Amino acid sequence: MFILTALLWLMSTILFFTNPENEKTRWGSYIGFCGGFGGGSVLLSYNLDGSKGVQLLHYISSSLGHYGTAYAILIFGLIYSDTLKSKNKLLWQLLLFIPVIIMQVFFTEYPIFETHHVILAIWVVPYVVISEALMIYSAYSESNKMIRKQKYFTCLVIVPALTFALFTNIILEAFGYFGVWMLNPWAIAAAFLLFGYIIIKYGFLGVQIKFEKQRRNLTMQAVTSGTALLNHSIKNEVAKIDLLANQLKDLNQEKNNESIDLILKSTNHLFELSTRIQNKLDIMELKESEFRLGDLIKSSIDLLQPQISKVNLIKEYELDASVWADFVHLQETAINIMKNAMEAMGNSQILKIRIYKTRKKIHIDFIDNGKGIEKEKLSKILDPFFSTKKKVGNFGLGLTYCYNVMTKHKGDITIKSKLGHGTTITLSLPINRVLNMQSIQESKDDKLSGECYG
Repeated sequence: MFILTALLWLMSTILFFTNPENEKTRWGSYIGFCGGFGGGSVLLSYNLDGSKGVQLLHYISSSLGHYGTAYAILIFGLIYSDTLKSKNKLLWQLLLFIPVIIMQVFFTEYPIFETHHVILAIWVVPYVVISEALMIYSAYSESNKMIRKQKYFTCLVIVPALTFALFTNIILEAFGYFGVWMLNPWAIAAAFLLFGYIIIKYGFLGVQIKFEKQRRNLTMQAVTSGTALLNHSIKNEVAKIDLLANQLKDLNQEKNNESIDLILKSTNHLFELSTRIQNKLDIMELKESEFRLGDLIKSSIDLLQPQISKVNLIKEYELDASVWADFVHLQETAINIMKNAMEAMGNSQILKIRIYKTRKKIHIDFIDNGKGIEKEKLSKILDPFFSTKKKVGNFGLGLTYCYNVMTKHKGDITIKSKLGHGTTITLSLPINRVLNMQSIQESKDDKLSGECYG
């Protein structure tokens, strides 16, 4: 039982403290915390020797384990599937807490906690089954492949463990079969191993994404603060070199002019490099306005002419939306992504652009048929100064800039790629930035060669 409690609390701690602002993650961690108290109550039951302190702890742990876990499971399922709407969320949470109050008032006596298995099963079984059904349906109905994959992994960890515990702790005991719950530590241990593998390799309830963001944000802070000092030093020294070189050039010593020209060329390059780095890393201020995402994409494509005219451009818009955001920064973000795609693709260039929504976000996919990115480089691709290109003059700041833009909008940028199978970059804006949406109707006036609309 100690192992069961320790593993549940360890999983819950990892989830809660790495992504506490995410409501789904918080309620997922509450399940583990309450379940751990259930295991703790068993340990305390071995020491009920009349001590009031131990009896009180046993009473609280048992209540949390039996009632709190079931309640947390249902609320998690409702929030995970986005079934609870914000305006009614608190009301439903209070209403669904009523069985816990009834059990505590009418079917629980202090200091001895005795489980009323049949009464408990009447409401706990529906709570757990409904939650599992909502989780599975949410994963099945998810349109975004990356999000759907994450939801399937979440179901894989949670649903089997909950189902096993439901039968051993609730259903079998309601029918008079006791003691089977002693197998629970093995089920929890298996779930923990699966949880550990998935959270490291793929991410679980957004935790891996959070780890990467924390690392990247710390890197951005260090780079941004260091860049100011670096640029100040570079500009001071280069300014001296530039001044001296121009003074020498004014002496009209023809034999030295060629060397001086090379010095001036180098100083100009350093000035340009310093300015470009500073511009990319400076804290940006958003100038927000209303515009349509379809117009944003069209404007970005127009600015990439004539190079992009060689690309077989496919538009698959499920909808178009008016959003409240910074048009210029998002346009530059789209341009950066499309330029990268064109550079990565061979002779047969196909770029697909999708606009679609999920419950809480609206997404733009840029899907190319380029060479793809190696798996070990994917986690670093948004980092400052990291680049897969070997071209002179490339500083690895384009996607970092895109990351900053999306973060400033409270959105996200995700990259999915496989070597030899192209790359998908997804820009996601929160749904609260959407002012209105409309279905797409094909317009002859807004049709590029090679485009098609879904």
